[in-house]
Amino acid sequence: MTRFSRSLRGIARAVCVFSLTLTASLAAAQDADLSKKVEQLSKQVEELRGQVSGSEAKGADEARKPDWISFGGDLRVRHDVLRAHAPAYTDFNGNAKGASRIKNDSLLTNRLGFNINVKPAESVSMHIRMLAYKTFGMQEGGATQTGLFGDRDSKSFDGTRGHVPADSNVSIDYAYATVKDLFGTSAWFSAGRRPSTGGAPTHIRADREVVGAAGIPGLLVDYAFDGATLGVAPEIEALPGFAAKLCYGRAFESGYRQGSDAQGSAAMRDADMLGVSLLAYETPDARADVQYQRGFNIMDGIPGPTVATNLGDIENFGGSLLGTVRDLGIGDLTVFGSGAVSASHPNGNRYGGNANMPGLMCDGPDCANKTGMGLYTGARFDITKTKTKIGAEYNYGSKDWITFVPAGDDIWTSKLGTRGNVYELYAIQDIGRAPIARDGRVFFRLGWQYYDFKYTGSNSWIGNSKSISGLRANQAQMMVPIRNAYDVYTTFEVKF
Repeated sequence: MTRFSRSLRGIARAVCVFSLTLTASLAAAQDADLSKKVEQLSKQVEELRGQVSGSEAKGADEARKPDWISFGGDLRVRHDVLRAHAPAYTDFNGNAKGASRIKNDSLLTNRLGFNINVKPAESVSMHIRMLAYKTFGMQEGGATQTGLFGDRDSKSFDGTRGHVPADSNVSIDYAYATVKDLFGTSAWFSAGRRPSTGGAPTHIRADREVVGAAGIPGLLVDYAFDGATLGVAPEIEALPGFAAKLCYGRAFESGYRQGSDAQGSAAMRDADMLGVSLLAYETPDARADVQYQRGFNIMDGIPGPTVATNLGDIENFGGSLLGTVRDLGIGDLTVFGSGAVSASHPNGNRYGGNANMPGLMCDGPDCANKTGMGLYTGARFDITKTKTKIGAEYNYGSKDWITFVPAGDDIWTSKLGTRGNVYELYAIQDIGRAPIARDGRVFFRLGWQYYDFKYTGSNSWIGNSKSISGLRANQAQMMVPIRNAYDVYTTFEVKF
């Protein structure tokens, strides 16, 4: 029994040792597994902390971004195929010229724009746009400024810099500051180089937003004026967007004059513009405006040292309507119409101060007042699914139609100043890339323009307008009389 008892106690001790060892092993395994889980959980917590910290840092960066200034711009590369026909005529030096064709099979231009918008103080804003516009392979505008039309005579000038191909120099298109809520009212005051180019409804074919109350009617003005505006925009429930303003601009500074040049009726005067503009109604889908303007002491040439005298005044009055129908089948339809009249008031002075030269809209000894008329209409259909926009436009100018649009975005001549008919078809195709920049867009444009000139002198206020069909070969002309012209153009445009 004693021997058996000893064996039994040995077995019991072995079992206890085994149990203790197994328990310890299991505990150790559990501790290792628990430690691993704790380590994994700690890593996950650290990752979450990093994500939260990153989000907070990103939010802080966003908060630190200045909201008082913003930047944007655009780049346009354009290709034009141009053809025109001129009848036989006699130039101003008495040289006989036979009928001719004028053409350019491949004109390439590049235009770069920069926009800066600043809010320096409460209810105060500044808007700046700079442009550089050049012809490929050129650092001057001789390729397009050939003396065929008054607005494309020999060089770009103050009112057209950045809108007519010239060189790589960056010019100020507009730079102005506006103070709103004057004296606690809805009035505002603005001064500087005005946003007086590309006005409504020309923004439709350019595919850009309308400037609004700060802008101008495109049929009456497309000229980079320096000046000021005093306006009021009361809130009228029945007339959303209503605004009225008095506008002033200077087209030519006469500079210092001495002796007899500073006195009398023959003294050079500054050429100024005054206008009263009424934006009667404006919503995202409708717009109506009307404007009266008068240009005083119109100079006898493009602003510069060659200006010799003032020729008189020019008045314009007109208005436009624009409307958009949404979800019309596969897209949206926008239509518009503009109309205006012009009146010239010559003062008896002649070009260059020479009594034998033409005057304001007149030749010969008797310079009488002349009246003209201009019309502009068009439509654009935007296909929603394909982001395709298809447009058609037509404009007409009568025999004595004259307006201030030399900065119009056309190669031959600003089409809205044409005396005759102009037809245009175009298509815009967005490439559909998601924007990264605030205003990011990339698109192509294909267009066709046809000019049917009925009278001479489009976009020029010097000399009497003459019928193209009745023009005699021995009749002297200040510029080449063009019978018709067309332009097939393609653009690649990037906005940011």
